[in-house]
Amino acid sequence: MIVLDTNVISEASKPAPDANVSAWFRKQDLLDLYLSGPVVMEQSFGAERFLTKTGSDRYIKVLDHLMSQQFAGRIVEFAGSAPLLAGKLRAARERIGRPISLSDAMIAAICLAHDATLATRNVRDFDGLDLKLVNPFEAGA
Repeated sequence: MIVLDTNVISEASKPAPDANVSAWFRKQDLLDLYLSGPVVMEQSFGAERFLTKTGSDRYIKVLDHLMSQQFAGRIVEFAGSAPLLAGKLRAARERIGRPISLSDAMIAAICLAHDATLATRNVRDFDGLDLKLVNPFEAGA
């Protein structure tokens, strides 16, 4: 199971995505790719901001397609052991002077709770969390 971070799914939705990301997606079994509840929230926020700024519902339609078609049945929620784990992650990172955002802690906890790999461009944001990471923006990832 590979959970896609916001920056990866956003890149894939662009009219001209990064060549490394496109190549990485072509190598994946699409049924192994998942979204998480916090990523859906971030995508929704971005789509609504874009609508307010431009009047275009383009990204709302993209998100609707992702949720109802492309990732139907493959959206991992922030539930079970993930909320408790996210709190522990945030506290541990704060103790060492490297706070983690609420969204990133939620995404990391979901991945850890499901023994999933996180595909993200922002690997440094997840340092020290014993999380399996892959950066599709790097050649040969």
